[in-house]
Amino acid sequence: MPVADVVSLVKLSARVVDMSVSMPQRSRTINAATDTGSAWGHRFSQSGERHRLRLLAWSVLMVVMLAVGLGFGTVGTGMAAAGAPKKPDVSANVTDPQNLLGGDVSRVDDAISSVKEETGVSVRLLYLANFTGTKNPDKWAGDVLQSTNPPANTVLLAVASNDGRLVVAVSHNSDNWLKDKDHVSELSQAALGPLQKGDNPDWSGSACAMMDEIKTLHRQEASKKPKIIIGVAGAVAVVVLVAIAVLLLRRKRKSKSAGVEGSGEGEKNVGKTGADSGLAGKPRKGKAKGPRHRKKH
Repeated sequence: MPVADVVSLVKLSARVVDMSVSMPQRSRTINAATDTGSAWGHRFSQSGERHRLRLLAWSVLMVVMLAVGLGFGTVGTGMAAAGAPKKPDVSANVTDPQNLLGGDVSRVDDAISSVKEETGVSVRLLYLANFTGTKNPDKWAGDVLQSTNPPANTVLLAVASNDGRLVVAVSHNSDNWLKDKDHVSELSQAALGPLQKGDNPDWSGSACAMMDEIKTLHRQEASKKPKIIIGVAGAVAVVVLVAIAVLLLRRKRKSKSAGVEGSGEGEKNVGKTGADSGLAGKPRKGKAKGPRHRKKH
């Protein structure tokens, strides 16, 4: 019910009560004769008294109903609020209302800065008493992280100290090596280790162990890149060598075929030349010249 309606109803109830109290009452005078003489007395009308009491009863009933309605509304609101836990603000690097980290906050902050500088990964830590009101803490932690519009490669460690449970969530806009399911599981296991050692959980050690694991995974990913480059370069070199060998083989075959054709033509030419030379070696037969006759003078 809106607050304005509640106020109006309360004012109306109070007005009705005031009217019932201030309402003028009719009375009748009863003249009674007695043995001792006449007497004038006043007696309040029973009908007016009943009307006033009836109005007063209705007013009280309305106030009671209003109070009950407000009570149920408050309970319903409380139940609805309890059904869905309020999403905390994780925009800061560390959210620790229980002060679980204590004097190790500076150590954790230094580790967060070191991870960011070395790997480019942003780390956020959230410590709660419990994950009340949610049946899926993993999804809840992921939704909390995404609601802050995190930068790329952001990791959230959410810990419920009373529940004895933690969740590692990675932003959707992270690199494949970071949001890989196996790697996220490794981060969670790294954070869980210090909490299970000894009688007292090592909260700061848990956070630092997770961040050390982030560095390890990043180094492994960085070491894969040269191997990939070398493998690609080797594959390209093999392809180039094969192509060169094919070209050389084709040229060799072409040169052989050209040499065979050239030798055949040479033999033909030699035959023709020999024939011509044979003809040239033989003496040519000229016409017989007759005796010259001298002219007589």
